[in-house]
Amino acid sequence: MIAIEVARVLSDRIVFLELAPDTRILEEEVGASFGVSRSPIREVFRMLEADGLVVRTARKGVRVTPMSRRDLDEVYACRVGLEGLAAAEAARHIDDEGRKQVKALIAGMGQAFKAKDVPTFFNHNVSFTRAIHTASQNQTLIRIVAGIEKQAMRYRYLAHLQSSEMLSMTLEGHSGVADAVLAGDVPLARRRAEQLMRRAHDVIAKALSESSYALPGDSGDTFEDL
Repeated sequence: MIAIEVARVLSDRIVFLELAPDTRILEEEVGASFGVSRSPIREVFRMLEADGLVVRTARKGVRVTPMSRRDLDEVYACRVGLEGLAAAEAARHIDDEGRKQVKALIAGMGQAFKAKDVPTFFNHNVSFTRAIHTASQNQTLIRIVAGIEKQAMRYRYLAHLQSSEMLSMTLEGHSGVADAVLAGDVPLARRRAEQLMRRAHDVIAKALSESSYALPGDSGDTFEDL
């Protein structure tokens, strides 16, 4: 379906900050770029809005959702519990194919980290998270975290670009989660995933506060400060 493909392309542009926060997206320009009529474009906007990537207002039209500390806090309050649950379920249910994938992605992250290849590292990071979701074999959980993940992606990518701490912390954290999942240690897998989400939140909050996308009043406080 054309609307799904256009939404995927625009979603990637938003996530990778090619379309900056608060950028206006004109229906006519999207239609001309993709050679489609107004009806599919309006469906695209509805999909992006449902994913939290754009906002639509009566007078301002469609704009890329601003990146804010409040949004980040809400997203990561959800991710702490959900990623912890996903890791715990993965430790219970991971199969041989899942084990191979987890090991390969951790190895790939390590290689990209040594090479200082941020785009490849980020892609392996995202793929690792999704591999843990898949290994949980909980379809309801997978659907829920997929929606939250889309909102988190821009923040994660921004921190990867701006903070070397984000890369080292992510590699260390994912390696710890992987070890616990592969060992079948359910409590440890949950605990390590939750700890990683809290640490990631703090690093991302700092990166956001130091970026050009920060809103007035946004700060780099940690979860414990809130």
